[in-house]
Amino acid sequence: MTMSSVPYAEVPARPWVSADARRWTDARVHAWARPVGPAVVLLVAVVMAVMFSPDPMCTVAAPCGADWLDAAGSMLFLPHLVWLFVLPELALVSAPLLLIWMSNPDTWLGGPAEKIADAVVVAALCWGWAAVVARLRARGRQRSLVLDAAGGITAPSPATDDVRPWRRGLVRGIAGAILCAVAGALITTVVVDDRTDDRLARTATSENARVVAYNTDDYTVTVRLSDNTRHKFDAQGSYRVGSSVPVLMHGDWTRLATEPYGDRTGRQALALVLAGLGVTVLGSGLLSRRRAVALHRAPVPVLRVLTRHHQERTEIFAADDTAALRPVLSYEPHTRTRTALRQALLYGAPHEGGELILASATESGQWLVEGTASPIRHGSPDGTVKPGVHGPGTARTARTARTAAHRRAAEARVQDALAAMTPATGPVRWQAGPVARSVGAALLVVAVMLLGTSFTDSPTWWQLPIWSLGGLYWVSVCLRMMIWRITADSNGLHVRGLWRTAHLPWADVIRAVYTPEGELIVRCRTDVDDAPVGSVGFPPLERRLRRPGRAERAAAEITAMVREPGLRPKNDARCT
Repeated sequence: MTMSSVPYAEVPARPWVSADARRWTDARVHAWARPVGPAVVLLVAVVMAVMFSPDPMCTVAAPCGADWLDAAGSMLFLPHLVWLFVLPELALVSAPLLLIWMSNPDTWLGGPAEKIADAVVVAALCWGWAAVVARLRARGRQRSLVLDAAGGITAPSPATDDVRPWRRGLVRGIAGAILCAVAGALITTVVVDDRTDDRLARTATSENARVVAYNTDDYTVTVRLSDNTRHKFDAQGSYRVGSSVPVLMHGDWTRLATEPYGDRTGRQALALVLAGLGVTVLGSGLLSRRRAVALHRAPVPVLRVLTRHHQERTEIFAADDTAALRPVLSYEPHTRTRTALRQALLYGAPHEGGELILASATESGQWLVEGTASPIRHGSPDGTVKPGVHGPGTARTARTARTAAHRRAAEARVQDALAAMTPATGPVRWQAGPVARSVGAALLVVAVMLLGTSFTDSPTWWQLPIWSLGGLYWVSVCLRMMIWRITADSNGLHVRGLWRTAHLPWADVIRAVYTPEGELIVRCRTDVDDAPVGSVGFPPLERRLRRPGRAERAAAEITAMVREPGLRPKNDARCT
């Protein structure tokens, strides 16, 4: 974030009036073009097609192995579903690729049920592709409306210290590249193993063996050789007990001639999942960086607007919407700014999912310049407006209603605390109660038992880090639930975390928040980091039992002490 002394009134810019802002808001896609519909239909159709697909036929002439084209086509559906929501630019490319893959006649060899499911998959892919095109065209209309509202006035966008253009998306780009590199390494190991099996198979001897068992639960087939020894193999195809299958033998190396490569499905699937995740993260980072750099490459449209910080997001209003009734767009900032409505300059041609730079006026006549930390969205973070105002985007979803009800209930608890609390003489402590500690201990025991069972089952090398990291995270969540504590004294709050205790002076504390997800957070002023306590409660269970938890009471009483200094303790807790 940077400060500039250029007077706000001297910057040439046209105001973004409500009429133009309303047209920008109305330039959204129709309901059929929203990604939820095609994504749900595609997911259900793919699951049904997999369920009804027959087992592959493995023969000596066409052995089953690591069919990368088929595997990549199957696994591409997963990132495609994600791209429909977050990266329509990539979905615009993946949809035609999946349609080409679905045009393979081998995909339609199943029965009528699978063919119907495959037909629905094709229809869902076409629907999703059309929805993506409609969304991208809507973004083009939004950019055009901003250019019309700016009236041809452009200006170089100011520099920001909170986010450099080249840093935007840097972490995601590096993480995506690492994931792609790991996926490439896994694919290389599978290919190398397959080539080794090919060399052994060329010099191996073949013998017909009888199938004595075929397990469809774990897909293994057991055969009996001529010396009456039995061998169990992982199988991808289907086998009939009593039939004969050719077996290749080369010393200790033994494989089915119909499946000479062994089972590489686990590594192959993991590699393709990591590749899809890596491309998603890498593409998101590169796209964010490209948009951020474009804001500084040449003069961009500039508009006068009003702005405020609300519910952890920055909202943008039309210049004549002085009552802040209808937010046009919102985004997550890198730093928290003041909540009062103030004048600002909007740099760039914003569209849903894009990025911009906002220079807002301060009381001292300077500008506060900030960049976006998340793609911009329509309206406010919860889609609400003031009572009595109706228009585009004012319909509340069930989640929005629950969030609003949670905020109203939290404010009611603060008012009750203000009315019931008396000035504290000594330090006041809030900590986990016996119920939370019991639940945390039980979950901790379950986590340890599951980890112990997993590690005793001879996990593979790639499962060890995943289970270890997941287990450590779950253990930390359980420990936070059991040991959290906040102490208030005359100097401020002492928030005990998992590794250390943070001291927050009263001057830095704004309020305490107990989120609908059960997380307790102490909010601080703009230039001070928040103090998250962690997930310490179960709001749905507390509402059902009509018994507020200790974290809920702590948030209300701490906020009451912030608003009314006379309720704060008079003595020092002498803790660190």
